[in-house]
Amino acid sequence: MGIVTWSLTGASVSDAHIEFGVDESYGMEAPVDLSEEDYRTLLLGMKGDTTYHFRIVANGGAAVSEDFTIVTDPVPGNVASFNFDAEAGSEPGFLILGSWQGSSTAFIIDSDGDIVWWYDSPGQNIGRARMSADGKNMWMVAATNTGNSLYRVSMDGLDEQTYGGLMADHDLTAVSGETIAYLDYGGTCDRIFEITPAGSPSMVFDSTSHVSQSGGTLGCHGNSVRYSAAEDVYVFSEWQQDVLVVDRDGNLEWRLTEEVGSNSTWGGEQHGTHLLDDTLLVFANKGDGAQSTAIEYSRSDWSVVNEFDLGLATANMGDVQRLPGGNTLITYSNAGEIREVNDSGTVVLSVTRTGGPNFSYTMWRPSLYGPPPDIGM
Repeated sequence: MGIVTWSLTGASVSDAHIEFGVDESYGMEAPVDLSEEDYRTLLLGMKGDTTYHFRIVANGGAAVSEDFTIVTDPVPGNVASFNFDAEAGSEPGFLILGSWQGSSTAFIIDSDGDIVWWYDSPGQNIGRARMSADGKNMWMVAATNTGNSLYRVSMDGLDEQTYGGLMADHDLTAVSGETIAYLDYGGTCDRIFEITPAGSPSMVFDSTSHVSQSGGTLGCHGNSVRYSAAEDVYVFSEWQQDVLVVDRDGNLEWRLTEEVGSNSTWGGEQHGTHLLDDTLLVFANKGDGAQSTAIEYSRSDWSVVNEFDLGLATANMGDVQRLPGGNTLITYSNAGEIREVNDSGTVVLSVTRTGGPNFSYTMWRPSLYGPPPDIGM
């Protein structure tokens, strides 16, 4: 990662960006926030132990700097161990994830399978590592079923904060700007809270009156939350009961069992979800011991429009995300595998753990700048 500060002599700055890459053709671009002091800009997504070129482009190209270079540090060998196999048809981008069970490392993998960012969280067992919608912070939460602190680090690694005294667990999601939302295990049943870097979390939704307190192996057990900016709602997964869609005032909009019938329809257990304009993706763990399945329901008639069975199973932390080009990213945590498949179910990307802890929930981004694609901004 690089940090660039600069100024322009003799003119005001109306817009700017920094082009960077391994040669003077660049290929990557970092937007400049003109409100930052000295136009401070981070160069994110760079490989380790590599020389990068960069130049500053301002005022629609009327002002262009000379070419500069920066050499990145090597990536430590103990960040994560995996095999990465991308085929034709895979959507290039970045994977943001962590290590669950026995490790505290959050990291980012680029489309070549190289680690381009990493951070050792103070907490163990990362359930989700997630960038804020403004791209300035990485947030992390553990998955332990007991409630934990939240952890935040600025993307430059210089501003770290632990939010103690919370009961955060399993999952969190970007909302807008610097605001994120997380699952809270401090109520009778689980809740959704929102928080900013300044702290002072506020409750958005309490599932207690909407799910059974003895509805499954762990009673009421929320395990996944994802925000949809397009509809301004949260999708909340209660492990062995239901998927609930709630607005930011805490009102229940609808629930999946009302649309498709009993949760046995999808196997009785689920984790990650992704609400799309016309469909809903659900990662079905399937408590009957069968393989896990990513199921896509039509939101018009609630028929199954696609089902991805890849012969893999995970009882924990299964995740699913529709990518902008139409592919689907599926994470099988316990199996130590991440798969990207096209619409016909052909695997076009495989990330396989070769040692160490399981993968956490995984997030794909086309760039490390701008809002995340999964929330539909």
